Amino acid sequence: MLKMLLVDDEPLIVQGLRAVIQEFDEDIEIIGTAKNGMEALTHFANEPCDLVITDIKMPKMDGLQLIEAWKKEQPETKFIVLSGFQEFEYVKRGLAIGIENYLLKPLNETELIETITQIKEKVEADFQPTGDDAAYYILRDNALWRWLNNRIGMEDWKERMALYKMPLATEMRTALIWIQPMYEQVDRTADGWHKLQRQLRAEYPFMLLNPEEELLIGLMAEDEAGIAEQITTVYEEIGALIGVEQCFFLMSEVGTGTAYFPKAFRGLEQLLQERLVSSPGTLISADKILPHRWRPNFSQHQLARALVLQEKEKTLTWLDNFFIEWESHLYESDPHQVIRVLSEVALMMSESDPEQLLTAIRRLDGAATPCELKQTMLELIHPFFDRKQHDDNSKSPIIQKIISYVAEHFKEGMSLKTLGAKFHINAVYLGQLFQKEAGVHFTDYLNQYRVNHAKEVLMTTKQPVTAIAEESGYTDMAYFYRQFKKYTGYTPNGFRKKEKV
Repeated sequence: MLKMLLVDDEPLIVQGLRAVIQEFDEDIEIIGTAKNGMEALTHFANEPCDLVITDIKMPKMDGLQLIEAWKKEQPETKFIVLSGFQEFEYVKRGLAIGIENYLLKPLNETELIETITQIKEKVEADFQPTGDDAAYYILRDNALWRWLNNRIGMEDWKERMALYKMPLATEMRTALIWIQPMYEQVDRTADGWHKLQRQLRAEYPFMLLNPEEELLIGLMAEDEAGIAEQITTVYEEIGALIGVEQCFFLMSEVGTGTAYFPKAFRGLEQLLQERLVSSPGTLISADKILPHRWRPNFSQHQLARALVLQEKEKTLTWLDNFFIEWESHLYESDPHQVIRVLSEVALMMSESDPEQLLTAIRRLDGAATPCELKQTMLELIHPFFDRKQHDDNSKSPIIQKIISYVAEHFKEGMSLKTLGAKFHINAVYLGQLFQKEAGVHFTDYLNQYRVNHAKEVLMTTKQPVTAIAEESGYTDMAYFYRQFKKYTGYTPNGFRKKEKV
């Protein structure tokens, strides 16, 4: 949980910040508020705090003085500065003492939320900036990262680039390269890694570290030959300092002007899954991807049955066989199809838990190697069967939800597919689980429920049969007649006459 302190001598600003932050993320604890730096330092400097949002101009002790004093007590705390002053002198002082971002009043709510999000990612990743100008680069990298993600408007972007004295080339050829160190192999506290950062920053104005401490470099040259030459240079520098086999390299298509970089970044995000079928050290680019001639075979019914019957060993065997077959066709496979299959399996095991499903999908999408993918799946499978064993004596919560939903919405169109989408569960798995726990196929259960409703209305009202069919959830009269006779042995009119007699 991110712990945060709000410091401002304007009560309305503090109230507004508190409201926005608490609505944005319940997983943020505001440890307190203060009217000036002295009050903040006196009451909160000894309490654990990840982030302080402070105004610059305040009585007794201003925001910058607070930051300088606070860092002596808690050097790891991060700071966002609020200012109604646009003079660069204030910003330069903030850079010198280390701030994450400065926000001008009146506050832009979106920019505030994006900045807090990035700081939260850094705190969770235990991000440690390095270099002689670390404070300056934290602020600049923050702006660059948000711009690549389309979180800063063009005019705001131009102002910030002018502030950092960065070029805004319009005619030069440009491309973006994303360098991702393999976390288990690269020591990011080593001198080589630090030296690489300093060297690349000196050579490329558009070099930044993202919240995961990966390198992104914007290349600029007169022509595409110049871009290719720069890529070769970067590759050689990384090879000399840390070893190219320790990293993944993703390269965008070539465009024109620095304004192309956000589009280039979106293209790089689409290449991320290609890491699964590429060797570390090779250059992954859209024009060098090999044809995908192999796609995984996937029998959803077979796996769903193993999950429903709680056959853990069969499920683990399926997983082993899946990865053995995939790795034998690794370099000709379509990684997007592999992720799709594993996402379907995750959907089966999430059982109407959207948060668990979202976490699993994010981990699957972010995996860089088959080993990471398999570990993610194992971390889903074992808790799934543990939970199943614990809940064995009663119906699954998801089946209870489905039965309740049918009772309330049987008049509406529904199927396993629509219910699966609504309750975030694989439709095939849901069908098999329903049959196991309810003792009938879902379609039979739904038709039986609808026919029972129709029987009651036929007995107690004089409504025409067409109206009763529609009220019972049937839009096709022929289908209604067939189902009614299947479950009662009579036509609707015949059933009504029998009941009257």
